[in-house]
Amino acid sequence: MKTIITTNLDIENEIRTIKALESKLEELKELKEEKEAEIKKLLDDNGIEELQVGAYIVRFTNVVRNNFNTSAFKKKYLELYNAFIKQTNYRKFTIS
Repeated sequence: MKTIITTNLDIENEIRTIKALESKLEELKELKEEKEAEIKKLLDDNGIEELQVGAYIVRFTNVVRNNFNTSAFKKKYLELYNAFIKQTNYRKFTIS
């Protein structure tokens, strides 16, 4: 792997833009979660699972899901667990 140090201002400006967009996305995510919480509270308080509002249908329902407990399986059947491990490779992009 090769590492270089540069003072390329175009790249630095692109990185600044990316960081500003990440910050804005986080703000928008928080705002979205606040708005969702308000609607969920309204549904919960009124014992409603489905609500039609204009062109929208809002649902807040219980879902049952079965998950495979990988940790417990690994503890109990380590050899079998290892037989089915699949290694994958990928490239990770980060800005710090």
